[in-house]
Amino acid sequence: MDGWSFIRLVHALRQVSLSISSQDILEAQTCLVRFPEISEKQIVKSIFIHRPQDSTIFESVWRILIENPESRVESFSEDKTINADLEDTQDSSGIGGQGVGRGSGGVSLTAQGNLLDSSNVSTLVPFSRLEKLTCSELEFEEMVKTILAEMDYYTWINSYDLAYKRSEISEETWYKHQDIRAALISEIRQQLLTAQVRHENSWEPLVRQHWLFKSLSTLTANEKELVKSSIRKWARKLAVRPGTRWKSSHKGLIDITRIVQQSVQSNGFIFRLNYRQRIPRASELVVLCDVSNSMAAFVEFLIYLVTCLRARFRKIRVFFFIDSVWDVSEFVCDDDLSGVKQEIKSSGDKVSSGFSDYGAVFKELAENKLKAVSTRATLVILGDGKNNYRPAQTEYLAQISEKVRNVFWLNPLDVQEWDERDNMMKEYQNYCSKVYRCRSANDLHQIVQDVF
Repeated sequence: MDGWSFIRLVHALRQVSLSISSQDILEAQTCLVRFPEISEKQIVKSIFIHRPQDSTIFESVWRILIENPESRVESFSEDKTINADLEDTQDSSGIGGQGVGRGSGGVSLTAQGNLLDSSNVSTLVPFSRLEKLTCSELEFEEMVKTILAEMDYYTWINSYDLAYKRSEISEETWYKHQDIRAALISEIRQQLLTAQVRHENSWEPLVRQHWLFKSLSTLTANEKELVKSSIRKWARKLAVRPGTRWKSSHKGLIDITRIVQQSVQSNGFIFRLNYRQRIPRASELVVLCDVSNSMAAFVEFLIYLVTCLRARFRKIRVFFFIDSVWDVSEFVCDDDLSGVKQEIKSSGDKVSSGFSDYGAVFKELAENKLKAVSTRATLVILGDGKNNYRPAQTEYLAQISEKVRNVFWLNPLDVQEWDERDNMMKEYQNYCSKVYRCRSANDLHQIVQDVF
């Protein structure tokens, strides 16, 4: 790797939100010179990647920058035993007698003789087709689905599923097919990202696919676990805040009063410095969560944040609402969230219309629930602010705001969507301490850093 490629790599990794220090760069350069027998990729990756979850984004950047994107990429050849097992089950229409389908994106996966033998995705899907899709207004996942459909991917996997159910293929063949299926989708995503980066002449497409920046509603199962792991770490900082009382400490602020007292006892001599820190206090937390359909994709993570906080707050109360309020505090004690999820599913028994009514909810909270809430409590509202053209009734949110210490509103919608006609955020935010967009893991992280 020449110096220019190394500089471009560092710049790209920083652009996609990886933290690379000057010391990391120095160590990488030193190791590249001292250990020529070790692959450059292995050296750079071991030094630059500090979190396992960033490995995928590193691989994408490396392939786009260092490997030639025009060259033939990894081959996804099926094992010969797979073709042997399927030889008797194929006819001119493909595996299991299924139809060929459109196949307009290139080679059809269902056509006889084209079962990924000695082939790769750059052959199956022409790069010109990928570039054409990047110019469309489709979301990334929609483009992936379009490519898969054009390759007859869904007919292909259904054929294998049917053959497996009929016991026409072995267990070993079935599991190998699962691996090939996953590798195929991964390669298509990589090729599409490459096309987007080249088209936009920017690393922004990769940033949008990083788990920290993806919408919580589009995360994969593995990415969901990464987010939950991060939430647990952030919760430790979120729950405990400095109090008004002080205690002696080995470090912190210099305790002038203590130093003077000791110097008087020692005839004015100062033998050592004394420090003090604020005693942490556990606040009370009240969570008001919209569980209507428009919030369904985000509720799981926000409630998971609440469950992480429950052991650290002195008292925590959780309310669900759509057009009325009900208390679910007892269910946040379950780590698996089974009780919470069941409450969300049974919400139809507790509402009248099924559509959000923030005004009615704030009125009910202020009149019936507010008396039991401490003045030291922090209220966190999780909702999109869509009131379905009903009265905002901001006076009740004003009463709530005067009662509690802080009101923080976490909204999964982009800020420009707050101006829509049925959205009351512009009115409600006047009675909140802070209002944030909370759509991704990175948003959650920024909220914790800024507020708590």
